[in-house]
Amino acid sequence: MPKYISAKEFRKRFPEVSEDLKRWGEIVVLKRSKPLFKVVPIEESPFDLLDRSAASQDNAQPDLQEISLIVHKLREIS
Repeated sequence: MPKYISAKEFRKRFPEVSEDLKRWGEIVVLKRSKPLFKVVPIEESPFDLLDRSAASQDNAQPDLQEISLIVHKLREIS
């Protein structure tokens, strides 16, 4: 479950963010009670999945199973 904090608190507690990420998994930063952005560990980022799949694939013939896995992961995050 994500941790919700205000933008002001995020700025104040920025040095502790890495510890909070280990504890909570993700942090949602709010501004005026509306989500502004989300901080997630890089291992869980969809961009990390795309980078790894691009590095391991032959560009001439993409691996459809890997593409399917990435799409499913992106849908879970959204």
